Amino acid sequence: MNIFEQADLARSKFTETDEEIYNSLIKLPDVFSENSITKASELCGCSAAALTRFTKKIGFNGFKEFQYKLIKDLKDGNDLKYATEKDQYSFLTSSILEIAKKSEFKQLRDQILNTKYVYTFGFNLARLAAEFLSIGLNNDFGNKLLSQCLPYDLISKNYSSDDTLIIFSTYSGSTYQTLLNKISNYPTNAKPYICLVTMNSKHKLRKYCNNTIVLPSVKQATANHEATLELAAFNMFTDILITKTHS
Repeated sequence: MNIFEQADLARSKFTETDEEIYNSLIKLPDVFSENSITKASELCGCSAAALTRFTKKIGFNGFKEFQYKLIKDLKDGNDLKYATEKDQYSFLTSSILEIAKKSEFKQLRDQILNTKYVYTFGFNLARLAAEFLSIGLNNDFGNKLLSQCLPYDLISKNYSSDDTLIIFSTYSGSTYQTLLNKISNYPTNAKPYICLVTMNSKHKLRKYCNNTIVLPSVKQATANHEATLELAAFNMFTDILITKTHS
């Protein structure tokens, strides 16, 4: 019996919260298989305690045992229910709207509004979003030096800690570690403010940054649409950031 069949058998005892968790599990199993209980509960809009109660209600001792079974079922390719593409994009949209309510997002927006110079750059899939951000902001902030610059050109810039913002978007990996490490070693009064936008909450480069915004990462279980979804997440975030900054 796979994990969804176990959950189906217990549905008569579900509370409204249990039903919401169940629907999230059906649509986005990777949220539960790849994250800690804290992150998984945050992404599906419930408390860690509620998620623990749900796992016990469907026959497990707790989240760890539930997660182990889910990972095994996904790996074995059992007859699981996967999210449709519509579900995936709906999840991304709602999750990024929630990010826009967080202090890290508001801090970035305020930095854009109050900083004299803004530089944006991105790596791989995030590069297009970085260019879009530069163009979108430049429409209303022409007095700033808003540019999608070549990253290593940044090393030669003369910074001030209060007037320069760098927004670096990347999915994962340690590309530009040399660049960010060098900038981080500048004197305190000459360091720019650096914001990292990524999908990896444990990104190796976040230690060099003043602010890190973690976007939701969703894998398509039935087809290889991961790159499309990742690009969509960066573009959605950029669009909301531009809108909120202009409002």
